[in-house]
Amino acid sequence: MSGLRLLIWTLGWAGLTVVAGARAADTGATLYETRCAACHDQTGETRAPALTALRQMNHARLRYALTRGSMRVHADGLDRDALGALMAFLAGRPEGVHELPASAYCADSAIEIEPVAVRRWGLDDANTAFQGPTTTAIDAGNVAGLRLKWAFGVPETSDMRSAPVIAGNTLFLGTVSGQLFALDRASGCVRWARRFDTPLRTALHLGTSRGRATLYFGNFGAEIFAVDALTGDTVWRRPVGLFEWSTTTGSPVQHGARVFVPLSSYEVGVARRDEHPCCRSHGAVLALDADSGDILWTTRTTEDARPTFVSSAGVQQWGPSGATVWTTPAIDPERGVIYVGTGQNASSPATGTSDAIIALDMATGAVRWIFQATEGDAYNDACTTWPLGANCPPERGPDHDFGASVIMARTSAGKPILLAGQKSGEVHALDPDDRGRVMWQRRLSQGSWLGGVHWGMALEGERLFVPIADPEWPLAGYTPRPALFALSIDDGRVLWDHPLARGCETTLEAYNARTEPWPECPWYYGYSAAVSSVPGVVFAGALNGRLTAHSTHDGVPLWSFETARPFETINGVPAHGGSIDSAAALPAGDMLYVQSGYSWFGQLPGNVLLAFELAPVSESGEGSGPVK
Repeated sequence: MSGLRLLIWTLGWAGLTVVAGARAADTGATLYETRCAACHDQTGETRAPALTALRQMNHARLRYALTRGSMRVHADGLDRDALGALMAFLAGRPEGVHELPASAYCADSAIEIEPVAVRRWGLDDANTAFQGPTTTAIDAGNVAGLRLKWAFGVPETSDMRSAPVIAGNTLFLGTVSGQLFALDRASGCVRWARRFDTPLRTALHLGTSRGRATLYFGNFGAEIFAVDALTGDTVWRRPVGLFEWSTTTGSPVQHGARVFVPLSSYEVGVARRDEHPCCRSHGAVLALDADSGDILWTTRTTEDARPTFVSSAGVQQWGPSGATVWTTPAIDPERGVIYVGTGQNASSPATGTSDAIIALDMATGAVRWIFQATEGDAYNDACTTWPLGANCPPERGPDHDFGASVIMARTSAGKPILLAGQKSGEVHALDPDDRGRVMWQRRLSQGSWLGGVHWGMALEGERLFVPIADPEWPLAGYTPRPALFALSIDDGRVLWDHPLARGCETTLEAYNARTEPWPECPWYYGYSAAVSSVPGVVFAGALNGRLTAHSTHDGVPLWSFETARPFETINGVPAHGGSIDSAAALPAGDMLYVQSGYSWFGQLPGNVLLAFELAPVSESGEGSGPVK
């Protein structure tokens, strides 16, 4: 899609128009074509959001990306006027802060914290993503009665990625627009709102600091925040980055007096530029003091990089690098360890810590053991271009991260077991008492760099629910298998599988050439987001925006709702749903909450939080009733 057509096209649903002067608009359009279009106009083949998605973001997020974040290499050499022109073109509107109307705020702003329904990513320290009858009223017998109660529009964003915390009468929501909200969980009105100078990235975690209820989270700038849950005031703020490309993706989690922080990196994206000396950053896990934010220990996932060879572009290469930690730690106080998963190496040489599950001592950060699932995996975004970019390492993939957090469980015989899903399409069962020895392995699909298991699995008893993303890449020898599977954790047997189908006809070329954010037939439709479960039900959100409740007995859909559409919101902000990616749907009490919209990888942007409420099955309501 040409930059000229995109310049003319505006997001009418959000009331956005291009208002920059003619000269600035021409300069901005030219800069976009020369510096940005190669990635942002090829969104089905790169990580980059389309320009249509960029135009839903606020100036603060765009400025951060261009001056401090992953896009700053593309803004090198721009003076203030040129940067301003590019910003104006990307945003498609003048700079300003979107203030919520007074009607969006609650008449009563008092916050109650207890009882806690959702404290962290994965719902518990074992990352089971299961809510039992003491926490939720939703089950297989009544799930068909779910109906939409309210929708909350998040201003100035196109991505919904930070999983909320739900406690007492309040739902706490972090956003990539840099805003943190405390919402009444029943009505969606705003109890308080705070704005930060950097986009927020991780899921929220509810713990305590200095004797008060505290929200922990990380931002794109590799900083960890502790914020008073009752007031929204910052308790402390701690930089944790090891490199200029460091960022936080997995959520910080608290156990006792310590907060454990996984560290990742966006250098894999920067490596797409042939001029970049790839790559020097790597992953890590840190332990912070919960009261002060002081760093107590840091465990790095590779050695420091050193010069290796010169690329075909004549640029010095570095390694080892990568093995970033995308996952939220599982906490095992019985053994005194935490478990994390790592990604691939970003450059040669490949190490023994990439694509691995690592057990770390909670007290010291010492490595207890490492299980590596895929050897020799070095890969970055230079490997996604054709011809290959100069920074693509000789190993060239396959990019089979562990993006899904480890689940701790017990077999039907009571044997402790660790369950880890990988982008290879494999699930690994490991013995925590025998240095991660493999108990069983089950491959469910061929996987790919955007396939296999992405964000998270769920558990009910001895049944493990595994979502498979698998896009339909037009590759020789590749057979995608997007589906939801149920496995026995005793031996990895497939108990049932529910294959997914797009239900309409399109091609990747047609999808990339679209002129609006929400085409009638989305190309992506697999299960990439984390899943969650309640008695008899597993909730799975799809990349085409459909949320489905499947029976845990046989996988049959019991209820579904299409989220990729416009919504009238409780706070007056125009909102549209899109791809469901990253965070799982969260059941709490008689309600279910889901975020819709994710513009990375050319998926469907959006900015809405949806709240569903149980109603009698016999009572009609939007979205209620069994799937036909």
